[in-house]
Amino acid sequence: MTLDAETFRALVAEASLSPSVHNTQPARWRLTPDGRVQVLEDEARRLPIGDPEGRDLNVSHGSAVEGFCLAAGHRGLIVDVARDGVHVAELTVRSGEASDPLAAYLTQRRTYRGKFEGGQADHAALARLERSDDLIVVQTPQPVAELARLYDEASLRWFRNAPYRAELVSWMRLSRRHPSWSLDGLNAEAMEMSGIEAAGAGVVLRPGVFETLDRVGLAGALVAEAAVVRSAAAIALFHRPAKEAPFDTGRRFHRAWLGFTLAGLSAAPMAVLADDVEARERVKADFGIGGDRRLITAFRLGIAPVRDLAPKPRLGLEALIV
Repeated sequence: MTLDAETFRALVAEASLSPSVHNTQPARWRLTPDGRVQVLEDEARRLPIGDPEGRDLNVSHGSAVEGFCLAAGHRGLIVDVARDGVHVAELTVRSGEASDPLAAYLTQRRTYRGKFEGGQADHAALARLERSDDLIVVQTPQPVAELARLYDEASLRWFRNAPYRAELVSWMRLSRRHPSWSLDGLNAEAMEMSGIEAAGAGVVLRPGVFETLDRVGLAGALVAEAAVVRSAAAIALFHRPAKEAPFDTGRRFHRAWLGFTLAGLSAAPMAVLADDVEARERVKADFGIGGDRRLITAFRLGIAPVRDLAPKPRLGLEALIV
C-alpha cells in the first residue's frame, strides 16, 4: 500500500507523544513519494554534555519509532522497520492485522513527577503489572528508601557539574512566558513545581549561586527528591542486554512505560541512577543485575492524583515533518 499524507500526519502526531530524554523530541519524519517513511535526526536536539555518546538520543529515536508502529497498528497497519545507516530508520507501512493491547495507551501515558498519595489502589495496580525479565520491581520500603538516598546523592554529584547543569536548565521552562513552554523541554507544570518553586529553582541553579549554596551545605537539601521517591508504591529498575543497540532499547523502553499505564500506574524516570557510575554500580550490585546487562533507568511508580491535565508539551507537525 502507499501511505497517504493524511494518515502519515496522524501517525506522526501520535508518535510525537512518545517519551524522549528531557523531552527534546529529536526525531523528524519525511514521507517519500513512494509512501515510505524516513526517520531523521534534528542534530540541534543533541545533549553534548549529558549524553556525549548519543545513547539517550538513540533511545529517544527508538521510542518514537515504536510510537509510530503502535499508532499504525491501532489503524490496522503493520510497519516494517529498517536501519540503513543513512537515516535513523526507514519505515514501510502495509496493510494487515496488528492488534497490540499497548496501542490504546499511547495517548494516555503521562509522566508524574510529584508525590504519590499511596493506598490500596497502588497495590492493586502493581498486581496487574505484567512482569518481565528486564524489570525488577522493588516494593519493600527499606530498599525503596535506599534507592531514594542513592538518587539524591547521584543528583547532587551531577548538579555540581556546571556545564551539565547549564544544559539541563536550557531545557527547563520555569515560566509560562518561556516561548517553548508548551512545545518541548521540561516545564514547571510537568515538573510539579509551583510558581514560587519554579522561580526559586531558576535562582538556585544559576552559576555561582549553586556553588555558594553547596559550599555552605544547602544545595543538597534544595535539589533533594528523596521524600517524593519514598512516596512511590514501587521503583522499577529497567535493564537490558549490555550489547543491545540503543535504538532497540528505546523501543522496549517505550513499551515498558506503556505497560505501567496499562496497569493503571503513573511513572517518572530516575535516569541519574543509571547515568551516574557510582550509583549505577551500587544498584546493579544490590539487585543482582549482572555485567552482561545495562541499567537503563529506574522508574518510580504509583497512582497520580485525579485531576485535569494540560496537554503534553509537544512540537507541532510543521516542525516534526520535514
